[in-house]
Parts: sequence; structure tokens; C-alpha cells
Amino acid sequence: MPSTRLLLAAFLALATWQPALAQAPQPAPNTSRPPAAAPSPLSQPSARDIALASPVPIWQRRGVLVEQGGRGLYTYTKDTPGQSRCDPQCERLWPPLYAEPDAKPHGPFTIARSRDGRPMWAWQGKPLYRWLSDRKRGDAGGDGVADVWHLVKVPPELNDQVVAYFPMPMPRRSADAPATLPTERTR
Repeated sequence: MPSTRLLLAAFLALATWQPALAQAPQPAPNTSRPPAAAPSPLSQPSARDIALASPVPIWQRRGVLVEQGGRGLYTYTKDTPGQSRCDPQCERLWPPLYAEPDAKPHGPFTIARSRDGRPMWAWQGKPLYRWLSDRKRGDAGGDGVADVWHLVKVPPELNDQVVAYFPMPMPRRSADAPATLPTERTR
């Protein structure tokens, strides 16, 4: 029976406490606008936001320079600093990574000139190219081709100057690439 007494005492205490709560004065409702949420000092931009804010269209993925589609970027040993030596036949297999006319150098990324004088992105003065056979994200199969094409690997001391890659939609067609026309079937 001692446990019954304990239960009864608890019940009575709760019953007498409940009305006291009901009679307590309630604060007036707040009719003013709620204060704006202060930005959290811990909030950081997402990887996507950082990638999109990059001043150059070049990122790194697993320590290798990549373009928007996540495909590897290459240098050509026959180029001179700031100047491409890749001729039109070469450019068909190794499309230059052209820059906008008003593009500005940023960190290790510089501006070089193609053979026809168009601006193109460069890595520390060496013009950058894509390889036609690299078709999907993560492709980087042109390293060492003819002993003159080399995948650009980011040295550890420059890691903080190259934004990490974040998957982005592939462009459907750029002004620099020829249009891919569907082949017509003949019967």
C-alpha cells in the first residue's frame, strides 16, 4: 500500500498544480514581424556554389585539371609559353579550351593565344586542351599520347588555388565545337 499512497500523493500534487498553471498570466501575443534570421556563422557555401563562382571554367578532380564536363585537360609540349603551336588538324583532335575575350588571369590560370590569335586558358602559361576521345565525366585517356600530350596534375602547393570540381550540366554545343549532325539512314 505504500506505493498506492505515493501515487495518490503525486496525483494530488499534479491536480493542485494544474489550476495554478491555467491561472498564470499569459504573455500578450506578438503582432510585430518576427526578426529576420541572422546568418549562421557556421553556414558555408555549397560545393556547387563555390564551383559556379569560380572565375575560371577549370576545376580539379582527384588532383587533375578538368573542364566543365569533368573531363581531363592537357598541355602540348610543342607549345611555347602563352602561345599555342597546335595547327588546325591538331585542334580537331585536341580542341583548345578557349577563353572569353574579356577573360582575366587568375592564380595559376593565365591566358594564352591560339594560332589564330583567339584567347585560350592556360596553366602557368601552357595552353590547355581537351582530347576528343574523352567523352564522359572522369575521362582522361590522352595522357602521354605521342609523348607530347600531358594531363595536367595539380601539385599539392597549388591545391588551394584550384576549386574542387562539382558535376555540372554539360553544354549542348559550344561555338568552338562543330555541330554533331544525326546521320540519315538510307533504305
